[in-house]
Amino acid sequence: MSKKYMYVYKYYPQYEESMALCEFENIFHEPYEKYFFTDYDYDYKRSVFIKERLTIFKESNDPEEIIAYLKDAHLYYENFKVIFYKNDEVHVPYEERLSLCHRLSEPIAGTTKLHEPDVELAITKLNNIYYFGLLERNRDWHRYEVKPHSYSHSLPLKVARCALNLGVGNDLSQSIIDPCCGVGTVVLEGLAMGLNIRGSDINRWVSYKARLNLEHFGYDPLLIEKKDIHDIKEQYDLCILDVPYGVYSNCSVDDQLLLISATKSFCKRLVVITHENYKERIASLGFVIRNQCMYKRGNFARYITLCEVEK
Repeated sequence: MSKKYMYVYKYYPQYEESMALCEFENIFHEPYEKYFFTDYDYDYKRSVFIKERLTIFKESNDPEEIIAYLKDAHLYYENFKVIFYKNDEVHVPYEERLSLCHRLSEPIAGTTKLHEPDVELAITKLNNIYYFGLLERNRDWHRYEVKPHSYSHSLPLKVARCALNLGVGNDLSQSIIDPCCGVGTVVLEGLAMGLNIRGSDINRWVSYKARLNLEHFGYDPLLIEKKDIHDIKEQYDLCILDVPYGVYSNCSVDDQLLLISATKSFCKRLVVITHENYKERIASLGFVIRNQCMYKRGNFARYITLCEVEK
């Protein structure tokens, strides 16, 4: 019997909604739901928007059936805790939640630990159904946020992760290149996600700092090299291109479009990140636009466009 999961999506509507919804639909191929039920075992740690995952052991509209299930299941955990997972849709009074968690804990063998448990088991209620299972929290996705070498204009981690998830979808076997990698934000996030990714940058000093960042976190620094995008000869399944836009480089719009067009020589699938919406211009270069989302905070915007070389 296949397992069932509940994924909990959370984001800031003001500036992350477009990214979160685009990523969700690209991964699950279903209309967005904040509390999403599926039998698909997705690596939730890849997404910055999936805050929790509940692996469901038992569901019922009667909590007594879940308690009966636990009496027969003979579960055993060291340092566990049973909590009531509060959601935005159903309110259950505190005393009822406390009593239910206590009764659910009793049939489970092992040792309990109320503060910082090693294992969290949880029950929640949605649409008059109780769901009980193993709760996992996505807490360490930003472990590479503070790097030894960085720039104030470096790509935000959430944008980097979204771009990677948009590009690879559910195929983690793809070979990926970031040809304007800067200090290596996309490469680091890709490596953290278990992806086959490399990086390069035309700037010798910048690519050197990127290698130092990789080495600091225990990765092979030679995954990043100094190279002009026009000199890339190897073929890749996917390119993630954060187009330079003039903060520390004199990169005009025409120069940016030349960089985008150059990717066609070494890959057929591209996620391009721009500070303006170049959707029509990208299409004019011979790409088919598959999807687009944006991140905007104040006056700062990033457009994330998934495209493929037109056949």
